[in-house]
Amino acid sequence: MLMITADLFSGRPNSQWLIEEGPELRATLGFLSSERGVIFPEVPIEAGLGFRGFKIELLDDHLAYQFDLESSFYIPLEYLSRHWRSNEFAERLIALLNQGKRHDAKEFEARGDDEALHKYLIEQLRLSLAGSFQDHLPEHHGEQHPERLSQVCWIELWPFNPGFWNNDANTLRNNNCYNYASDWRTNTFAQPGRGSGHMYSAITCPDVSSGALSDGMHHRYDCFPDNEKPRFLVAMVVAPGPGFVDYHWYRKHKEGFWGHKPGGTQARNVDNSGNVILDPQTCNRGPYTQFCGYFYGCNSQRHRIR
Repeated sequence: MLMITADLFSGRPNSQWLIEEGPELRATLGFLSSERGVIFPEVPIEAGLGFRGFKIELLDDHLAYQFDLESSFYIPLEYLSRHWRSNEFAERLIALLNQGKRHDAKEFEARGDDEALHKYLIEQLRLSLAGSFQDHLPEHHGEQHPERLSQVCWIELWPFNPGFWNNDANTLRNNNCYNYASDWRTNTFAQPGRGSGHMYSAITCPDVSSGALSDGMHHRYDCFPDNEKPRFLVAMVVAPGPGFVDYHWYRKHKEGFWGHKPGGTQARNVDNSGNVILDPQTCNRGPYTQFCGYFYGCNSQRHRIR
């Protein structure tokens, strides 16, 4: 068992949750044990007002021993730690909070602000470093789906493996960015919506994303259940023209960067400037100037694409 304290208040006591041992807790501790750069002994001295991070207390000594962790430590948000995976780990912690038991539940039930606090944590995580792990849906999507901001979804991040796409000439030639984002070789140059019978009619953010959603993708924060593993975090962009009109997809990898496969060319993890892609929203995308948003792929979706 461990206790998670959300460090955000100045005058009020901070909120705490007790988390029972289980698969998701152990996966989170394993992730943390392999990324020790996110661990601080205490809150950084330059931390200011507002959401700063989490204090973690391992209440079972066998967990500390198994994962080689101190019994108490601090996880600051990325703007304080300067570690590129801090916000990713914070997102995992917020997911655990939804499964935990409020240590200060009686006090907060009286104020009736428990749900509002969860929404606040998610929103502040999104704003702490825009694009580091969260997305902001573009205005042309029409609605922001605010109910989804109260959720944090579990995803799978697989290692970057360009040889899977590049080492066979037939695979290289006949699979594109949508295949790569879905991690599924169809050898059909897969198109969003073709497999579900609702292929896009125009190359715009709403139309191409509609085709992908009909295949089974979800917008960010619209979670998939565990039976849909693997669930990938992907992003889509559009080149609006005139003259050059196209779409393109990216997929996030375990190493923290994003990979992509431009048409029948080689899979890679760099942008048009040759820089490793840490954020598809801000990398050099050439003529693909419209960022359409982040999505989740899932197992049934990738089997449906054609």
